Amino acid sequence: MRLFVKQDWIGNLWLGIGWLGGYFLAEADDWFYVAVCSPQELTCQRVRHEISVRNWRNAWGLLKSTSAERQKLPLHNIVTAVVVSLAGIWLITSSGSFVAIGLVLGLGIRLFADFLTTINYKSWYWIFSRQFEAQENKIAKIVWGILLSIQLLLLVRG
Repeated sequence: MRLFVKQDWIGNLWLGIGWLGGYFLAEADDWFYVAVCSPQELTCQRVRHEISVRNWRNAWGLLKSTSAERQKLPLHNIVTAVVVSLAGIWLITSSGSFVAIGLVLGLGIRLFADFLTTINYKSWYWIFSRQFEAQENKIAKIVWGILLSIQLLLLVRG
């Protein structure tokens, strides 16, 4: 039974490296928000202070403990979800780069997990001027889940 792409351990290694990169790329949202989007907020100032004194552990802990405060993140939105999902399908069907495929899959699955566990689902739709209802959010979950499933099926079928 074939569990990974073409049973090529080097390809799987590159896929895994890309996956880890994509998974941690989702963390870039918080760092970008602190540095660029809203530097005037108290939490952002505290994180920047911890970084300036090279106390990375406290900065990371502060970012994690206050993550619910940040609502308008550049990667954590539904438009990015659609783009990453479609890019993933395109990469799997047309690219030979396991790193790129892994990067998109890692990012997509991490964002999807964050989307499913977010209490305030409306924070994912901040990019739109209108409010989205719970039923529309449910449809978005289903569509996004289907797009990720297609990616994984394409990858396994290889």
